[in-house]
Amino acid sequence: MLVSVLSTLAFAEEPAFAGTVAPPPEPEEDKVEGHLSAELGGSYATGNAEFLTLNGGAKGDVKWSQNQIASVVGVNYGRAVPDTDGDGHISDPERDAGYVESARKAAADLRYDRFFGDRDSLYVLGGALTDPFAGYDLRTHEQLGYSHLFITNDTTRLVGEVGFDVAQENFVDGVDPARADIFAARVMLGLGHAFNENVSFEDKLEVYENVLDPNDLRLLNTASLTSKLSGKLSLKLSHALTYDNAPVEGFEPLDQTTLLTFVATWL
Repeated sequence: MLVSVLSTLAFAEEPAFAGTVAPPPEPEEDKVEGHLSAELGGSYATGNAEFLTLNGGAKGDVKWSQNQIASVVGVNYGRAVPDTDGDGHISDPERDAGYVESARKAAADLRYDRFFGDRDSLYVLGGALTDPFAGYDLRTHEQLGYSHLFITNDTTRLVGEVGFDVAQENFVDGVDPARADIFAARVMLGLGHAFNENVSFEDKLEVYENVLDPNDLRLLNTASLTSKLSGKLSLKLSHALTYDNAPVEGFEPLDQTTLLTFVATWL
């Protein structure tokens, strides 16, 4: 009888003996990994100054086997009651005229990577941009390139890319000619570093050289400092710089945007 009781306890503590077999671990190459985050920020003022700004974005990626699909979306919108006569305050006639747009920019990219080993991949990318305050009614582009991961560890990631980009630029009304096609070589260097589990820094520098017009150079740099507020919520300070030494006719060559946004991470 004692043997029977001990046998019963053994079966109760070890379900595997009762015929339950744990499933085999999922093969590494079949695992699916994903990331998804969104950010939002803005400001609103009434009284002596009247303006509204909204900034938002989202990014995500899915990786399986040797493949990865990633997407990035960003929006920047602003409205304000302008001081049209430049006297330092907003008059009643200016208030009656109402708000006018002061910023309207939206961009999106979709990218596919095919990896060869842990550090190298070939990629294709397609994207679109609208930014009438920089002269672009619509700018689309397609890209093909090679990416190499120089450094990857628990705290630091350094990646470099070379590629070729083809852009179709459609300008706002009043610009002549109304459109242009740009064929450019691209070089990119991206750095990410975690100072600790709560604070991290990222910087991405891109250079585009027009292969048909060597005097046409475009430079883009985005830097950000992120601090975790909780497990899924972070505060992000970012600065984006775009310089084009051959800008759309009638527009400035340099654009800079500084944002403070809340970031929510789901995956």
